[in-house]
Amino acid sequence: MVKIVSILSAALFATLANAATVYTGDILSGHKVISNLDVTDIPANAVTKLWLRVTKDVVGQSYHVPIIVARGPTDGNRLLLNSALHGEELNGIRVVQRFFADIDVSKLKGVVVGVPGSNINGMYEGQRYYLNKYDSGSLTNLNREFPGNITNRAAGKKFAATLWSGIYGNNNYTAGVDYHTQSLTTQFPNFVYADLRVPYVYRMTELTGADIIKVDTGESAVGSLEIVLDQFGIPAITYELGAPKRWQKDQIQRGYDFAFRLMTDLNMYPATTDTEKIATYEAQKKKSYYGNEFVSTYSTQGGYVELYTKVNDRVTKDQLVGRLFNVWGDKVEDYYPKFDGVILSIGDNPLHEPGAQIVETIHNSTDPACFNGC
Repeated sequence: MVKIVSILSAALFATLANAATVYTGDILSGHKVISNLDVTDIPANAVTKLWLRVTKDVVGQSYHVPIIVARGPTDGNRLLLNSALHGEELNGIRVVQRFFADIDVSKLKGVVVGVPGSNINGMYEGQRYYLNKYDSGSLTNLNREFPGNITNRAAGKKFAATLWSGIYGNNNYTAGVDYHTQSLTTQFPNFVYADLRVPYVYRMTELTGADIIKVDTGESAVGSLEIVLDQFGIPAITYELGAPKRWQKDQIQRGYDFAFRLMTDLNMYPATTDTEKIATYEAQKKKSYYGNEFVSTYSTQGGYVELYTKVNDRVTKDQLVGRLFNVWGDKVEDYYPKFDGVILSIGDNPLHEPGAQIVETIHNSTDPACFNGC
């Protein structure tokens, strides 16, 4: 297991120890409101829906984050399924909703905690980040703020700290999955970020059957939920499900099927007997591409981009993948991948300003410094 980074003080380890679920006494839309979750005192052999009370908005009303807890009749491992830390990344919400609607809790050994939409503020605002509304406004990327500090000035940073202390950091999970998508005007395939140095994480990537897996140390994502869970000894992955601001049935299905496979692998749930699902997964797994470096190709001028590639395409560095036109339809510039590899992401809006992503290409670098990801 990777060593805990020095910024995680001894005091923060205390959040991994269970404390009783704290009920506020309020009921919201028929479900109890809590300020802290402890799965050991949630009813067994049941699915329980709760609201976590977090920070307050500009009129002093509390934000409430939905939580669903499935606890089986017997104890076992504990799984976290999180979604929408970025408010425009919605596919994972439907994964979590469907998962808890379909699970037969009588067959479950252990506990699964699901969060069907954690960045309530971002969803209200229709954007990726948490919007702090003081001064002229500022943005907080919740997925760079864990484990957080409740004394921080910014409301978004307080929000992240409350999520950590109330759900993520205090239930001794066996494994964690954080569902995301690509950001607005871009799209991913079925894609995973994973630190393969962490025990069990490689197995988790296998179970996804994802199109592409980025071998990644997390150095560019310090404070992300995946990386901080890893640092606390909880194997975790960031699972990217396609494009933002939509529900893509194929991506949702893959995220859903993975969650059940993962439970089975953790000895929490019986394996599926659906031969079609098994065959589909085996075919997907055979095609999974592991890469350790990606680099984007950006526009240098504004205009209209026509793409000649799509995600998952194998490309060479001398292959034309896009062309920029001016308002009259005249060619302005051509775009090429930075190296031979696979198209990981594309910009899917024809309107591009200078500096916008055209494509992102992933490959396996032979540089020893990139062995674990760069």
